[in-house]
Amino acid sequence: MQNPLDFTPSRRAAVVTCLLSGYILLALGGCLGSGGDGTAADSTAAGDSLTAKADTSEAGKKPKKEKSIKVNIGTIRTGNLVLPVYADGAIRTPKSVMIKTKAGGEILGVTVRDGDRVRKGQVLARIDPREYEIALEESRYKHLQALSQMAAEADTFQVNHEAVKNFTDARDDLERLRDNGTITREEFQNRLLELEMGALQKGAFREAVFQQRTGLAEARMAEERAKLNLEYTRIRAPFAGIVQGLTMVDGEIVTTGTAVCTIFNNDKLEASVNVLEADLGHLAAGRPVLLSIPATGDTLRAVIDVISPTLDQTTRTCEILIRFENPEGRFRPGMFVRSQIAGIIYKDKLLAPKAALLIRDNRPLVFKKEGDRARWLYVDIGLENEQWVEILKVHSGGSLSPGDEVVVSDHLTLAHEAKIKVRKRITPDDKWDFANFGEVAKQ
Repeated sequence: MQNPLDFTPSRRAAVVTCLLSGYILLALGGCLGSGGDGTAADSTAAGDSLTAKADTSEAGKKPKKEKSIKVNIGTIRTGNLVLPVYADGAIRTPKSVMIKTKAGGEILGVTVRDGDRVRKGQVLARIDPREYEIALEESRYKHLQALSQMAAEADTFQVNHEAVKNFTDARDDLERLRDNGTITREEFQNRLLELEMGALQKGAFREAVFQQRTGLAEARMAEERAKLNLEYTRIRAPFAGIVQGLTMVDGEIVTTGTAVCTIFNNDKLEASVNVLEADLGHLAAGRPVLLSIPATGDTLRAVIDVISPTLDQTTRTCEILIRFENPEGRFRPGMFVRSQIAGIIYKDKLLAPKAALLIRDNRPLVFKKEGDRARWLYVDIGLENEQWVEILKVHSGGSLSPGDEVVVSDHLTLAHEAKIKVRKRITPDDKWDFANFGEVAKQ
């Protein structure tokens, strides 16, 4: 009888196979047994349910609201594009004078001080007039003496009025011949002397000769000279202005020609600026000027008054005068000025604010406002100055016309079709608006 533990190779293989199968069944049973009542299926379903809930939660979220970018807006316009010429200079007064004495003597009184504003004709100082009053009285006595002698001899001469008229007509004819070049100046003098001698012989100048002979003519001139000298003892302001550099004091003895003070009238001033020779070609009197005065922070709108007919050979510059009113005395001679003069003027150009222009990929563009969106437009540009740039052509994305609005701020990173909100509309302010020239515009 065979021993039950004595396995042949085939039986041992069968046993091993049976054992392995049993282990597999036990393992599966254990796994299934952990939920043999359906718990495993429920767990799978629960997992599927959580996934579904998560998906439902994501799908139910609202999309994020697009944020508007706040920007400033400018306007496309049609107008003149001005290319300015720049020049520096200084303010000066065209009306200043050093007052000097016209008579000598002792100063009896100085009636003004430095910084005083005086009116035309106001007395600044007085010189002792007594000597000049005596001279005037003396000349009057001599005048009366001459009149007396003339009255005594009045019946000794008669005036030939016809001879006077003939002489006057002939002299006028001679002057016309001289003025039109028919006769030379020397010929005129010779022929005039002949006329005068002939008229004298005919009695044309008897009254004048009589006054000379009696001393009346000399007495009259002496009296007028004495009156003038007496008037000179009162030193007066020749025009309204401000006194500066007063040097006289009471009791001082002065001679004719002594300096008294200087008077400045700053009601009207002028700026003298030097323009380079190369920039003169487009300038003319009446051309608009923006005159900046750094000391006061003002910019004046003025025009060119005078362009010098000569050129400085050393600096190759030309002096230009720009005159302006100074009613409040805000500006003073000597103040530094910077000027922008309207040089070349290009009329009727389509202009965009320069702040609207951007360069991307080496191409210029502007952002045009359409509704609440900013749409970029690639453009070709032409002339430009500090404020405006000329639009020659729009390549794509739309068009630009006068009145269209473009973005002028916060657009360096702005994207095409970006949503925008207007913070401020910048009103077009062309500093070269010729209608406003002559007014003062505070910077």
